[in-house]
Amino acid sequence: MVRDDRGLLFGLEWAIPSMKPCSSTPRKVMSRPSDPGRIPVSDATTSPPRPSREPLSPHVRYASQPIIDRTGRVVATELLFRWNGDDGPVGPELGAQATAAVLSNALIDGALLTGATAAEHPLGDLLVNMDGRTLMSPVAEAMTPDVGVIELLETVEVDTALVRRIQALHGRGYRFALDDIVSLDDPRWALAPWAQFAKIDMLGLAPLALRSLIRQAHQLGLAVIAEKVDHNEAHQRALRAGADFFQGYGIARPATIAVPALPAADGRVVAQLLQLAGAGACADTLAMVAGLHPSLVARLLRVQEIHAAQSVSTSESLAEVLASVPRPVLMAWLSVFGIAAIHGREHPLSARLREELAQGQRRLKEQGRVRTPTDADRASFYMCRQLLRMRLRQGGRNWPPAVTKPVVRRSALPETPRL
Repeated sequence: MVRDDRGLLFGLEWAIPSMKPCSSTPRKVMSRPSDPGRIPVSDATTSPPRPSREPLSPHVRYASQPIIDRTGRVVATELLFRWNGDDGPVGPELGAQATAAVLSNALIDGALLTGATAAEHPLGDLLVNMDGRTLMSPVAEAMTPDVGVIELLETVEVDTALVRRIQALHGRGYRFALDDIVSLDDPRWALAPWAQFAKIDMLGLAPLALRSLIRQAHQLGLAVIAEKVDHNEAHQRALRAGADFFQGYGIARPATIAVPALPAADGRVVAQLLQLAGAGACADTLAMVAGLHPSLVARLLRVQEIHAAQSVSTSESLAEVLASVPRPVLMAWLSVFGIAAIHGREHPLSARLREELAQGQRRLKEQGRVRTPTDADRASFYMCRQLLRMRLRQGGRNWPPAVTKPVVRRSALPETPRL
């Protein structure tokens, strides 16, 4: 896999719809009234600009919107895509690029699950949109059960391959919500045996239709999230109809959050790591490649904090960091980085970090303090963390202390609510 001149990676072609032939049957997308404030994936009426055309501001953005239970307690948070430069519309063809940007901007650059925000405010489960192509890709495995719930968009086409993928992920504990349900004959009801939630779109839905949809969801064993609850009357109507959870402008508007961007990753290195990891290379081999690139190490450390927090304080080398993260999850995040972290930001800082690391490595070799590959990995890992802590804090970035304690996310969505 190599990087092409658009900054995207060969081997991640599934993330770029224009590189796949279109189906002979047009995809049916449900129409919604225009509302530029929400930027739902399926609502765009114009083609979005390519991400490469966005201005390279020092910040990246995402939005979050809380979900509450029947008592008003925040139990979950949906993460939403935002362009970094403006609040323009999002087209369904963006697919994996939107999902990867949300995950990278919020969880890696923004340290949403591992920083001070998670400790101070209840987030609960995170909900993230995915279309069918993204679900079939490695990216889906970044949404592990302890992180949150995969929302299956209304554009998802239910076929044998998709059902098998959902069954396999469900068997490993992954959780799903059926997004934007508005009819009793939606083909995604067939996915109910492996889903936990149905998100019912209240916008323009008659009271009788709402009750019928909630009744069907409950009969199939799904908890109901009433979405687009835009005012108090809609909230009360959803409560009376038996919805379990509630989301919408009447509960809280999405909050757009800008966070300082980590320095860009090197596309060629990300591609090489993804290829090696897929071929079964050991953690030591992966560490030899990744360890020369501090900006990538910064992201891998964040991945460990999310998925292997118990190993953060005991990892003494990058190889140990990589070994602590399940291989499918590691490949998921490398795929995310290949889509969302090759953005050109902070190239001078990335180059300075690499040069400072190389100088430190040369000094250690000259002093005879590095005799084995393990010594080299541990010494480089220590220097890399020190450099990252110093340089990124100078730039105002949210960088964790030497030992990061796992954050307990309170008020997670129960799988089987008792009303």
